[in-house]
Amino acid sequence: MDTSNLRNTYQMLMGFLIENGYKKDSLSQTKKCIRLALEAGTSPEITSYEDLFYLEVIKRGYKPEEGRYKSLRAYMGNVKQFDQKGIYPRGMNHKNGFLAPEPLYNQLNAFYQSAIDHHFAFGGVNGKQEKTVWVESRATMNFFKHLQDSGAARFQEIENKMVYTFFFNGEKQIRGSDYCKLVKAVLKIAVPLYGEAVQKILEMLPAIKSGRRNFQYLTQEESTKIRACLENEDSGLTHLERSTGWLLYFLGLRGTDITKLRFENIDWERDQMHLVQSKTGEPLSVPMNAAIGNELFDFITTERPKNATTTVLLAKSRPHGELKGLGHIVGKIFEKAGVRTESGTKGVRVLRHHLVTYLLSHGIECDVVSSIVGHRSPESLKPYADADIEHLRECSISVAAFPVHNKLFAI
Repeated sequence: MDTSNLRNTYQMLMGFLIENGYKKDSLSQTKKCIRLALEAGTSPEITSYEDLFYLEVIKRGYKPEEGRYKSLRAYMGNVKQFDQKGIYPRGMNHKNGFLAPEPLYNQLNAFYQSAIDHHFAFGGVNGKQEKTVWVESRATMNFFKHLQDSGAARFQEIENKMVYTFFFNGEKQIRGSDYCKLVKAVLKIAVPLYGEAVQKILEMLPAIKSGRRNFQYLTQEESTKIRACLENEDSGLTHLERSTGWLLYFLGLRGTDITKLRFENIDWERDQMHLVQSKTGEPLSVPMNAAIGNELFDFITTERPKNATTTVLLAKSRPHGELKGLGHIVGKIFEKAGVRTESGTKGVRVLRHHLVTYLLSHGIECDVVSSIVGHRSPESLKPYADADIEHLRECSISVAAFPVHNKLFAI
């Protein structure tokens, strides 16, 4: 393996890591991979970084499920990327593609690829979002790969058993009704092009009953505890965590919209936020109350690293990049508030769900609630109705007029 370029430039890589505040462990692991490349990489049997990686794995006895295996893969990939392409790391959680499996699309034969191409071209003609078309296509790639591996190279060769085993493994159901709907959407678009062969596959798809359960909504007591925790400056939460909590509690923003929030989205003079939603692509304007504004100001002026990325909220660890998710922050808020510490549903969706159900239960019109949380249609509120207990009780029918034995229950 040619290591001449790395030998001349590795100090630039290490300088970049030090300048950008990478931790001691990251520096040590990167040095280790550079040393392996410069020393062992010159051996005749080592022709690539992949060979070098597997040689070290065998030597150390690492297993794929172990953290040290994954760590070596990440750092070796960073060194390879810098050596061969001159690309510097973008945070240790950023995937560099080293030893990544071949893309699913490339694993399909030309026939199935053409069917996926057809959906990318025509799946959104009726106004369906590009992201939705991609999700449908991705699910169907898995379906086609299963059929291909089962021996069907084209639609005409597909049998009932092949379709059935994609959803059931012989012992239990492994994919549900939502997944089946994604596949069905792609096949329906394909009918005009492929005709009867696709229609037969649609008929083979199993009728799977929806397994939706009622959502574990926040009770009034839990909501009060969370709010009190966010208001308490001695709760042990940072300004980053409290800012995130208020954005979820009062605005119900989606997690991706919070992590991608930029300074230009905040209108400090009018106390408003204006953004384009990542899920729907629709613009959204929401008020920014004092709790949100003050906490964001405190975070920006006292905690936020200077000269960092353009997003407002940043990861606490160096290098301070965009937050990859909010689950850990929401989990800490629940913990500090003493809510669901043993078990129970937590996460961004719980607080978003709470805002919607709170507004609905207080008589706010559906179209107003939809505009607040950024739904494209009021129809999207239907799944939230199961938590509006007070109004559901109003729809119940009394059984007082029917004779019931007093040993069963008292009316």
